[in-house]
Amino acid sequence: MEMSLPKYDYEEPRPSRVPLINLAARLVTFASLAITMVVLQTNRATVTTIKGDKFRLTYGNYFHTYKYMFYVSTVGIVYTALQVPFAAFYVIVKRRVFNSDTLLRIEFYCDKFVTLLLGAGVGAAFGATRDLKEYTLNKESSSMHYFDMNFIAATFILLGCLGSTISSIFSSWAFPKGE
Repeated sequence: MEMSLPKYDYEEPRPSRVPLINLAARLVTFASLAITMVVLQTNRATVTTIKGDKFRLTYGNYFHTYKYMFYVSTVGIVYTALQVPFAAFYVIVKRRVFNSDTLLRIEFYCDKFVTLLLGAGVGAAFGATRDLKEYTLNKESSSMHYFDMNFIAATFILLGCLGSTISSIFSSWAFPKGE
């Protein structure tokens, strides 16, 4: 005697794209912050003063804004590097590594903190670069190229901030549900 199972009109739920989008946002954040750090580290210019003295501009010499942007990018890239394996696990296994309310709260608040730091770095970088470029005396000098490269670094930290914002939104969605 053969038993037959009852037939149900049940469809498998469509898999959510949220974990995949979250992973993509974290990878975009990581890559753009890495590019920001490379641009800042490699961007140099030799500038001659009115008196004829020469000095070298780097991200850490004279402008605290670029130092701040570099350190904020470092914090963001370290945090994102810690989060990428968890996001990848969530995409592959379809569940979180840790399903604890405490860890979801930590992720929630850390995402917000890193996003705000990156946003402050974006504002500082664009504002300082625009002002410094405007008041450069010699518009054809290597310092103009230096500031143009810092605009590029600021654009990439902006992209990292947007990726971090997307991740922050997803951690907000997971927070109240305990997902």
